[in-house]
Amino acid sequence: MHGALFAGALAAWYKYWDRTEFAKKSLDGTNEALDGLRSYLGRALAESVTPTVQRILAEQGDPDAVLEELRGDNFQNDISAFVTRDLDEMISYRTLVTERKHWSLWAQRISWGVYTLTVVEFIFLVWFGLANKVLSSPVSVRVAEFSFIISGIVFSFCILCAGVMLRCHDKISAYRDKIL
Repeated sequence: MHGALFAGALAAWYKYWDRTEFAKKSLDGTNEALDGLRSYLGRALAESVTPTVQRILAEQGDPDAVLEELRGDNFQNDISAFVTRDLDEMISYRTLVTERKHWSLWAQRISWGVYTLTVVEFIFLVWFGLANKVLSSPVSVRVAEFSFIISGIVFSFCILCAGVMLRCHDKISAYRDKIL
């Protein structure tokens, strides 16, 4: 049984050990979406504060007038209008950044989980092989049960990581497709 698990762990390790291509495929287009959102939000903010800048320029650079303008209701209203109008875009930006970060974290975890599973299965395979074949000493039922419990825990962790990565990827795809 551990031989089959070891073979599966090797196949999974081959897929997940180097996250470079995996990340490139999964996160493709995310940077472009974030760049587009940053550009849009920058233009929208500049457009929103243009009246304030024009009022400041009309004051001929008087420091007290500039400070008063920045503390005044007009400037607050300009910023409030920007936030209200472009709230969805700001939320999309935050969501994309957050989900990309979470995806990367769980991709790292699945890589280490698969590596751990590969090592654990190799150790059990060699241990049971030596005990049964070389030493002609059967492995006790408790040791066999313990080995399957450990393998099950590590395997379950890898499945959990894959599930969380899928959820993050779905969120990234939804926002990325909405933006691009």
